[in-house]
Amino acid sequence: MIPQLAVSKELLLTVRKPARYIGGEIGCANKDFSAAEVKVCLAFPDVYDVGMSHLGLRILYDVINRSPEYAADRVFSPWMDMEEALKARGIPLFGLESQRPVKEFDILGFSIPYELTYTNVLNILSLSGIPLRSDERDERWPLVIAGGTSCLNPEPLADFVDLFLIGDAEEAITDILKVYRGCRQRGCDRKETLRKLSHIPGVYVPSFYEGVGQDGELKVVAKGAPRKILKRTVRDLERLMDFSSWVIPYIEIVHDRISLEIMRGCPHGCRFCQAYAAFYPLRVIRKEKVLSLARRLYRMTGYEEISLLSLSSSDHPQLKEIVLGLVDEFREHGVGISLPSIRATSLVGELSHVFSTMRKTTLTFAPEAGSQRLRDLLGKTLDVRDIFDAARQAYTAGYRSLKLYFMIGLPTETEEDLKEIVAFCTSLAFLKKEVDGHPARLNVTISNFVPKPHTPFERAGMCPVELLEAKQEFLRNAFKSKRGLIQLKFHDAQMSRLEAFLARGGRECGRVVAAAQAAGARFDAWNDQFQPGVWKDVWARQEVDLAALTGPREGADALPWAFVETGVRIRAI
Repeated sequence: MIPQLAVSKELLLTVRKPARYIGGEIGCANKDFSAAEVKVCLAFPDVYDVGMSHLGLRILYDVINRSPEYAADRVFSPWMDMEEALKARGIPLFGLESQRPVKEFDILGFSIPYELTYTNVLNILSLSGIPLRSDERDERWPLVIAGGTSCLNPEPLADFVDLFLIGDAEEAITDILKVYRGCRQRGCDRKETLRKLSHIPGVYVPSFYEGVGQDGELKVVAKGAPRKILKRTVRDLERLMDFSSWVIPYIEIVHDRISLEIMRGCPHGCRFCQAYAAFYPLRVIRKEKVLSLARRLYRMTGYEEISLLSLSSSDHPQLKEIVLGLVDEFREHGVGISLPSIRATSLVGELSHVFSTMRKTTLTFAPEAGSQRLRDLLGKTLDVRDIFDAARQAYTAGYRSLKLYFMIGLPTETEEDLKEIVAFCTSLAFLKKEVDGHPARLNVTISNFVPKPHTPFERAGMCPVELLEAKQEFLRNAFKSKRGLIQLKFHDAQMSRLEAFLARGGRECGRVVAAAQAAGARFDAWNDQFQPGVWKDVWARQEVDLAALTGPREGADALPWAFVETGVRIRAI
């Protein structure tokens, strides 16, 4: 049953994709929010189409709603047309299912997977009528919590978030809700509630600290607060993976399919990869569990694609058995199987023949650099011959295109390294001529290297924007004669600089984010919405030393995120 809408049907008909805002989808929890002891609004700081594609949000929604004491709703960043409509009519942002104003929930929980959503986080607070700064909120307001990969450095948002959860949230969210519920029953005030919550492993309460000291430990201002925060890790993933429901959107979303996590963590530890630290240690989901969950979710949804998710799916020890089991189970239903994150191995080439008997999905490889020298620097332990062998088998199986991912702006990179990207792609495209007489089409995405916290490159500097743009132009010209075969997609260099600023900043970044949001910055991860001029003006007004924050971090000074223990030993490069 769709609840009474917080906005009129007439208003919804004036905005793009009104189904983003109505709730009531097939598979939603349909809980009685008036009866729940703790009401949680799960927020994703991007549009509905992106947020509903995020597996972590789905997992938390399911975990919370399994308990009768709790109820979880969802809210997403409204698109600009809806934001203007809400402001014009004085309507606060609301949860989709309950249509209850976000400010009336007990807890507002953000999933923040990438730094370029920070202005959207503040915009959701603003549109909800919730004070931005945590020190301006008392018992009248929801407790604002946040987690996600970007929270491995929580400091840029420390002034706005009451509580961060560092690491896996599936078990921790239940711990948080139990403690919060107990505090409510005992009549604890906000500060006392946060004090009790701060003792939960993985929880970081910024207001209890003045930031990080020279020794890399937190400077405590609240008695008993821990000086290091140990990342929370779920050991038994399978126990938490039995979805009781799967929400099916009314509209097409970015990843409109069943997403199955088959492995968390990665065995490789590439030196640029923050996700290695975020999801360490490696945990594998057994074949039997994957197949059982696939059957269950297919019965719930009827989706025509099943995506096997992990940082490196081809390293799952039972991948072949999983794929063959899914093919056997779903071939007659016309269901495709995709592997969005794979390393080129003989197994992947062999499986391409299996995929060819079903709905084809694109194979994607990530060499990351064109030259072996740079791949060695990155710790990218891959043999180029494996990519070419896997590609040859894929072409033989009927694949006509592949996707490739590279980075530029890497430390020590030269023009010769860029030329090797061109040579690599050209050879891979023309390899298909040896199979069927026609070259392959390649979709090549070239991102900009951004040094991230908790990686061996965390003290490295980012390549200046002007030089990045010159490298991009060099590659455009080098690939010009191959435009019909090789399609290039570049990440915006100024956007990457902003990402580096937000990823590696301390608490001083908070005022800059707030100023940018107030000046109209929204959807900074969207190429057509990113406003570099707004950020340049804000950096100038706030007197930000951008070169210092995005450049090399030399010396022995403690980094803003040094107090977070991920379990990974970092050797700086």
